Amino acid sequence: MTVETESLTGESLRLFEGRGLRQVFAEDVLRFGFDVGARRVPEAVWPGGTTFAAWSDANAERFFRVYEAAFRERPGFPGWNAERWIAWVTGDDEFRPEWSVLATVPTLGGDAGLGGDVGLDHDVGFVIAAVGWIVQVGVVPAARGRGLGSALVTEVLRRMRAGGADEAWLDVNVDNPAGRLYRRLGFEDRGRRARFRAG
Repeated sequence: MTVETESLTGESLRLFEGRGLRQVFAEDVLRFGFDVGARRVPEAVWPGGTTFAAWSDANAERFFRVYEAAFRERPGFPGWNAERWIAWVTGDDEFRPEWSVLATVPTLGGDAGLGGDVGLDHDVGFVIAAVGWIVQVGVVPAARGRGLGSALVTEVLRRMRAGGADEAWLDVNVDNPAGRLYRRLGFEDRGRRARFRAG
């Protein structure tokens, strides 16, 4: 038996555990409100030489390659091929390609473990957005710790606000250290989703 909740509380956690259910998944739901007073979107600080491009049919597979490199080691990675992942992204009627960004950096110190030839640029991060939601953010392992995740999130917030959004939501697994980044950028906790199983 599986039980899912969209709003886990301490009381419901005790109830589920008291019935012999164990938690197998949890994610926090966070909100960034553009409507909070005169709240400004933080400035995107890109590592030197970074360029970015919005989603297009021509570069969708480049987004996929970064997605695969960024998430393949995470628990629950589905292992989809490019065709399936691209269809999942673009199949959402609320997907916004103009808000979805691919980041590219110049090679630093050899190929920095990013693959390819010295001197070439490398796609290292991406963000996918839909109406009201930041759907996915990923940075390849070799490029983490350089501020790319923060820059991608602030860039998508800027684009969303310019596009008329008054809020941005996202969810993040409770064991994902990116949660600290989102909160530091001004996202506020709005709830927790969880899944429980018997046994």
